[in-house]
Amino acid sequence: MAKIIDPRRHTWCDTPVDDVGVLIDADEYYPEFYRVACKARRYLLLAGWQFDSDVALLRGGREAQVESPITLLKFLNHLCEVNPELQIYILAWDFHLVFALEREWLQQLVFEWTNHRLHFLFDSSHVERASHHQKFVVVDGELSFLGGLDLCDHRWDDRSHTNKNPHRVSRGEPHKPFHDVQAYVRGREVARALTDIFTDRWRRAGGAPLTLPDLEGLEPTFASYRPEGGIPLATKHVTLSRTDPHGAPNGALHCTEIRDLFVDAIDAAERFIYIETQYFSSHVIADAIERRMRAEGRPLLDVVLMLNMEAETMKEQIAVGLSQAKVLGQLRKAAAETGHYLGTYYTLPACGEDEKAERATYIHSKVMIVDDRFLTLGSANLTNRSLSIDTEINVSVEAADPDDPLGRSIRRVRASLIGEHLGGPDFEHAGDLVAQLDAQASPPSGPRTPGSSCRLRLHPSPTDDERALLEVIDPQALPFDPAAAEDIDQRHGSLFVGGLGALWRHLFSSRTAEK
Repeated sequence: MAKIIDPRRHTWCDTPVDDVGVLIDADEYYPEFYRVACKARRYLLLAGWQFDSDVALLRGGREAQVESPITLLKFLNHLCEVNPELQIYILAWDFHLVFALEREWLQQLVFEWTNHRLHFLFDSSHVERASHHQKFVVVDGELSFLGGLDLCDHRWDDRSHTNKNPHRVSRGEPHKPFHDVQAYVRGREVARALTDIFTDRWRRAGGAPLTLPDLEGLEPTFASYRPEGGIPLATKHVTLSRTDPHGAPNGALHCTEIRDLFVDAIDAAERFIYIETQYFSSHVIADAIERRMRAEGRPLLDVVLMLNMEAETMKEQIAVGLSQAKVLGQLRKAAAETGHYLGTYYTLPACGEDEKAERATYIHSKVMIVDDRFLTLGSANLTNRSLSIDTEINVSVEAADPDDPLGRSIRRVRASLIGEHLGGPDFEHAGDLVAQLDAQASPPSGPRTPGSSCRLRLHPSPTDDERALLEVIDPQALPFDPAAAEDIDQRHGSLFVGGLGALWRHLFSSRTAEK
């Protein structure tokens, strides 16, 4: 069985680890971040697409078990108060003004105003039309988290994904059911690699060079760390892959390691491909799946796609909704012509006996599993921009055999994820995966089978309306989801350079000079 991961093409960093595993949904990740941050001695590095000062990290009764604050900014300030040596650095994407109504204003002022050991910086040092989309945390150069989850509003949910949950509230208002996946990685080599990315981006964003304390001589703080939830992966080795036209931190321009890894993993599939993604508009990935389907002499595949029912906002529908419809139409046609099995689904939240789901569960995760021997997760969606111009980071593991200890733990992750989408226990399948899921899923908006708690639904896209639009619009020609960095003006900055970080720098530069 040929290896999927090629260190020459797919990896920026190939390192040993002490421990690694998967946390599913923010109800598993947020408390682990809180617990680990409480033990930080020297520094916390937080990189993200979005942060919110008032996001509650502990919910559902956990908040009653602690005396320290539970909202992000108050919690971080508390950590600095109780530990005079602690430094905290937050690096956030300098978002475009189109997101202004969805974001907390003047965040650098909010985060830095009362604490000079909490450093906040907006980063707009990406290429034209791109965004910084990496989401990772490094604690004392020893323990890291990375994946699809930001520490911000509208992300929290637990694995039950009930239709109504009193704890699923942001700024006093209920929000949609939300599914995501994050990895925890314990090991100084991985932490050092992520720290290198962070410090390089900090410098590019205009921050003063970071000099972090050397912790090599100190006893590990997290040697006995085990998360309270999550699924451990039976390996002592991981790889990190990037999307980054600037190639931080080593300057490898037009870095597309994640895209190349996805394509080669698809080509290597012998039994099935399991994907969860917030958006699927990448023509490169669609072409790779179709190419594998049409390859002569290869086994038939089960291809499972867990997607959102529809775009969350009008701007998302314009940016990627039509492209996704085109991609799904392409794959449905290829599957019908080749005999491969394509299952495309979305999920509804858990409802009571006489309750109707108000909205579908929002899929925000970015996961690919192939043949239970390969798993990758991170920040990269299956969009053109995520695989070409945005900054992304993924962590991957590969087993020698699906029945070895790592392969069995990958299978447990997949079974747990599918079980969650079905609304039941871990889903252990034998035989045809798509056929079994199709048998349990209902048509879009269709009634559940009497007595069934299954929440899985067959995805309708491309709909008749989408097909009609695709007759007159080529979504790949639209400017919202660019497919290649070389097609874009490489001058410093971007369309997003006019974000609120620029406003902050203009209004409050005098305070920065005084520090």
